[in-house]
Amino acid sequence: SNIIWGFHSESEEELVSLVPGVQKGNPTWGELKELGVVWWVRNNNVLRKLVEKLAKAAFQRDNDPLDAALYYLAMKKKSLVWGLFRSQRDEKMTQFFAKDFKDERWRKAALKNAFALLGKQRFLHAAAFFLLSGSLKDALEIIICRLDDLQLAILVGRL
Repeated sequence: SNIIWGFHSESEEELVSLVPGVQKGNPTWGELKELGVVWWVRNNNVLRKLVEKLAKAAFQRDNDPLDAALYYLAMKKKSLVWGLFRSQRDEKMTQFFAKDFKDERWRKAALKNAFALLGKQRFLHAAAFFLLSGSLKDALEIIICRLDDLQLAILVGRL
């Protein structure tokens, strides 16, 4: 019933600010999913601001840029992922994310990494690499079929 009230609200931004994780500056996808934010946050600008906070918190949890990559890449902010790897002094990944993934060679390299991550059962990270390669369809398929997370698929698709 909270989702229905949220959906009918004209104050999406205010409702989002009342989410405990958002108030603490540490939202998690689990919390946002439980509250059904993709169902009731209709304004994409509000959704993007929320996902930026989610991505920042995901990175800060373990200082792993890949934990934030899905969210940033869904928003087409590859340069932020590159910057996070640079801040972690990860030369290999910094150089990798500096590449132009519209170029077939680097698109295939991103796909190869996505399949390697799939093999390691790292589905969120694999979905991020599918997005990096420009394959939204494959990223959504992983999120829906392997993670069984329709809300996350909708979120990635909307961004």
